[in-house]
This record gives sequence, C-alpha cells and structure tokens, in this order.
Amino acid sequence: MSPRTTTRTGERAAALAAHEARALVAALAIAPGEPAGVHEARKSLRRLRSLLALARSALGKEAVDPVDDELRALTKSLSALRDGQVVLDTAQRMARDAGTSDEATNWEALLALLSRQQEHRLAEALRDDPGFVRRQALAHRQAERLRQLPWHRLHGGDLRNALARSVQRQERAQATALASGRVDDLHAWRRRSRRLRMQLAAFRKLRVRRQVHGHPLAVAPRHIAELVDQLGLLQDLALLQQALVTLEQSQARAIPVAKRRRTAIHSPIHPLT
Repeated sequence: MSPRTTTRTGERAAALAAHEARALVAALAIAPGEPAGVHEARKSLRRLRSLLALARSALGKEAVDPVDDELRALTKSLSALRDGQVVLDTAQRMARDAGTSDEATNWEALLALLSRQQEHRLAEALRDDPGFVRRQALAHRQAERLRQLPWHRLHGGDLRNALARSVQRQERAQATALASGRVDDLHAWRRRSRRLRMQLAAFRKLRVRRQVHGHPLAVAPRHIAELVDQLGLLQDLALLQQALVTLEQSQARAIPVAKRRRTAIHSPIHPLT
C-alpha cells in the first residue's frame, strides 16, 4: 500500500474519531434533561471504542489503552441511567400490549414506580455531577487525546487484521452462548456482535474493503444488525424482569403484581454462519 493511501486512511480515521467525540460532547450536554442524550452518548462511546479496537495494533497499545480506559469508565458511569430508561421503555411497550384491563392497570402501577426510580437515579447522577459538566470536561479531554494519536501509522491492512480478530471473537462468543444459554453469555454474544457491526460501519465510512484473511466477509452487515437487534430484545426483557423482581420484593404488600404474559419474539434468533 502506498504512503499516500496510508495517509488517507489515517486521516479518515482521525476525522471519524473527531466526529464521534463532538457527538459525544453534544449528547452529554443535553443528557441531563433529555433521556435520548444518554443513549446517544453511549452510542458515540461505543463507536469510538470500536474504532480504537481496530486501530490499537497500529497506533500502539501504550497510546490507545489509556484513552480507551477513560472512555470505558465514562460509558460505565452512564449505564445505570441507560438501563433504567430501557426498563421504562420496555414496560411501556408491555403496557400497550396488555391483553386485559387488569393487566393494563397493573402495568400502569408498575410504570409509576419504575418512573420514580428513574427520576431518583437522575437526581443522584446530577447531585454527583451537576449538568454533567464533569463528564463533558472528560469528553473534551479525551477528544484532544484522540486528536493527538498517531493516526498516520494506520492503513487498511491494519484494519482488516483487526476485523479478522473481531470476527473470531464474535464467533467464539456465539458458540459459547449457544452451548450454554446463560444470560451472561448471551450478553457477551450481543456485545461482540454489536462491536462487529459498528466496526463494519466504520469500514464503510473509512472506505476500506471489508475482508477477512484476504476474502470478502461471508456475512452481510444487515444480518449482523438483525442479530444484534434480536439479542437486544432479549437483554431488554432480562433488564425488565430483574427490575420487576426487585419491585415485587420491595412492594409485595403494597402493589399486587398480576400475572404477566411473556413477550413473544416475532422472529427466531439467527446466529451468524
């Protein structure tokens, strides 16, 4: 690969990282008053970390890992708020799909409790970090550190080698989850599949051929996206179940919990082959 092509790949990767860093800052700015802000911030964080995973070998782990560690910590700091919102959104869908008036009434009561819990989580987060100013400052610092990474070292071959490793990790996670059926393994499968989907999207934006070991990727990106969505539905239901178990334990005498119907998954999960 010529130096000219290498420089272009690095420039595009640097520009993509800068774009996601700006999106992260913008999302954090609205997050205290808009639940979608937390969701968008976490998406930008995942995209940045997926890109760094692709570039780690070329840029050097001593340069990449400290930035990735900070981005991971920022992601974790938003997890409780995002999970709480997912629980609320899923419960609202269940309420809309209630089959009886008793079930609908029960879901409305549960929604009120879940909503108060989420309000408490946000209040706690804002008490610790008013206006998410500290998080925004951290995002600005990481944006500068991202800008200073040696992106000029990066070329398409590095990205394709990293993609091959990502495919292997996804395949191992898939095999483990299908063999065990454990919730933790299903979540790991989803995380690996989601990272692979984001990395393939990055390949498209960077205009790099999607190849593994010199051959075109066997699985279409849309199939990976469908898999991630299906596994995401399972995770949303698992989060809701966990939240309801906690509520049932704390509100057993105050709120009678009607029997809940299991939400049907409209299509079976199709592993990547």
